[in-house]
Amino acid sequence: MGRASLVGEDGETFYVYDWRAPVSSLFYDHEPGPASYTTPDGENEGELTLKRQFVIRGGQMKHVFDTSETVGDEILQAVLSEGSDTAMKSIVATIQKEQNQIIRDEKHRLLVVQGAAGSGKTSAALQRIAYLLYRYRQSLSPDQIILFSPNPVFKGYVSRVLPDLGEANMRQMTFREIIEARLGRRFQVEDLFSQTEALSAADATAQGAGREQSVRYKGSEHFFITVEAYLKKLETDGIRFRPLRFRSETIVSAAEMSERFYSVRASEGFGVRAAALRRWLVERLNTWVEAQMDEDWVADAAELVDGEEIQRAYVDVRRSGGFHDEAFDDEEKMTDRLKRRVAEEAIAPLMKAVRGYRFLDAVATYRELFQSRSLFTACSPDGKLPAGWEWMSQRLEETMGRKQVDHEDATPLMYVSEALEGFRRVEGEILHVFVDEAQDYSPFQAAFLRRRYPRARMTVLGDFNQAIYLQSQDNGGFGGWTRLMPAEDTAVWRLTTSYRSTEPIVEFTKQILTPEDAEGIRPFHRQGEAPFVVACKDGAQLGAKIAVDISRLMEQGYGTIGVITKTAHESGNAAAMLKEQLPDEVPITHVTGGSAELPKGVSVLPAYLAKGIEFDAVLVWDASDSRYGKEKDRKLLYTVCTRALHVLHVYHTGEPSRWLPED
Repeated sequence: MGRASLVGEDGETFYVYDWRAPVSSLFYDHEPGPASYTTPDGENEGELTLKRQFVIRGGQMKHVFDTSETVGDEILQAVLSEGSDTAMKSIVATIQKEQNQIIRDEKHRLLVVQGAAGSGKTSAALQRIAYLLYRYRQSLSPDQIILFSPNPVFKGYVSRVLPDLGEANMRQMTFREIIEARLGRRFQVEDLFSQTEALSAADATAQGAGREQSVRYKGSEHFFITVEAYLKKLETDGIRFRPLRFRSETIVSAAEMSERFYSVRASEGFGVRAAALRRWLVERLNTWVEAQMDEDWVADAAELVDGEEIQRAYVDVRRSGGFHDEAFDDEEKMTDRLKRRVAEEAIAPLMKAVRGYRFLDAVATYRELFQSRSLFTACSPDGKLPAGWEWMSQRLEETMGRKQVDHEDATPLMYVSEALEGFRRVEGEILHVFVDEAQDYSPFQAAFLRRRYPRARMTVLGDFNQAIYLQSQDNGGFGGWTRLMPAEDTAVWRLTTSYRSTEPIVEFTKQILTPEDAEGIRPFHRQGEAPFVVACKDGAQLGAKIAVDISRLMEQGYGTIGVITKTAHESGNAAAMLKEQLPDEVPITHVTGGSAELPKGVSVLPAYLAKGIEFDAVLVWDASDSRYGKEKDRKLLYTVCTRALHVLHVYHTGEPSRWLPED
């Protein structure tokens, strides 16, 4: 078996089976002895007598291993000891038994994978996509699969895997891109990274405390249930509409729209009712155009049109049979065409708004929840207002009044907006949704994705110990993912062995966590340099020591070095300082939220952009107690340190973080 099939000239004799073929599961799932594999025709049983692995490079046999394990330690040692690359590799030879079960699971509609840092979650997800495309190649295409990545850097990092496995890439996007597509044209929408920076800047202030309550609540299941109940109420009354106005004239009032909308049976659903209202509004606008033909402003504007417009009108009339000897009304037709064009162009922005459902005022409808106490309590599952409701109400009025949307409001507002329009048909065509770093999604976001892709099977992957964002820290790991589907349709898998880092690095990072969180994390026995912690008297010395360290590591041949800071502001300062101290030939890249790929050399980046990425060597910038001293910083520090494959050096000024191992 291998990455692809090799078949003899007779078309029947297989010399190599594709790793995704049913028979190939024997290699991953069984040791020598009684074994079986499943095909569409049923179960095949027999005895597995030998498992042998080959390493071939450039047409030359390098190694042969007989093994009773899924993948021999020698193979794993060889692969894991290699340097990191700027893109994830597709290594089908290192799939473990538990990963293979995830890859080939066809029974469950929801797979939840909790995996330790470096346990192969993302690799298993991408190989599962390749398997599904192979298994259902007659009925499943790559554009029916969507993968949600944590950030643009990660998108570029994994983009090569499926092509390497012989498959076209699935659709890949960030959750942020959905928000931007829906709200970004009309509002300035805060992203998750900016929210994190703002919360950090407002820490220990009254404003920060209010914002923290808002973030926690608006990401909760309680709020999702509240919004669901509100939408149910909106089926009979309460949707806000934008009137259609031209200059000082109201063409269609909000009251008329409401009456028309609610005249259609509620059982038809929001989407059908909104589409019917849209058709009616288009007719009203066309009728308005007809009514304007004799108005003075239209006639005046028609007389001022340019030559190009006159030429278009002439062509229109000629195509309709005008300008011949028997035609006595051609000039009148020309005038009518010009006047109609004037009226249609004047109304074009309104027509565009109607076709885009802009007559539905989702913002005013959403804000109503925070303007009426009685409405909120009527929709709340426990009949109570959440703590900080008044602060949220005032904040919502201030931000949306400035056409700004806080990150915690973006998903609820988007849900209300899409629900009122009816979710788009293309979203119903998605059959598989994969969510990486799922621990960072709020329960509201998880439930929203389930509603947005109603036909899709879902595979969600993450690590409880890397839940670094406030919106998901109170949610016990996956924050409601496991409750999205019935228990009989749900499988929960746990990957506990960390393959990414050396054994000394894994043991070091385990000590950052609480004993309960660290329990069960097992390192793969790959030895290497022990991590060390470096004390610095100030920031200048810290930068100087890291610069020396970078030079030494590059001389030793490490191809990717990550200098990881806590915040984006800090990463900008660190990058500037290192560029001053290192020679020009040392490639230093400041990786930002807009970066689409990870370069070779030295990458300087904030902690939240490092998620899912790995480096040959990681240098942690200022892991002092003042920077990483709070309980909420523990998992962030763990996430940063677990990005290292071979080398981990932690620098700090002042006192080291209390979460770092003392020895």
